[in-house]
Amino acid sequence: MISHKLVAQSGYSCEPRRYCAQIGSCEEAQWYLHNCSWGQRLDRDGDGKVCETLC
Repeated sequence: MISHKLVAQSGYSCEPRRYCAQIGSCEEAQWYLHNCSWGQRLDRDGDGKVCETLC
């Protein structure tokens, strides 16, 4: 479970994003990958690189 402190410090929340186009930066995409239950969906080909168009 994610602490409220972590969310507040980052400015991000785990509100689901379906597409990388809904994410503003590589840093943000990485945060979702590591902190949100749905974050793995942003790595569609499973190579460990999230939102390859951003990163």
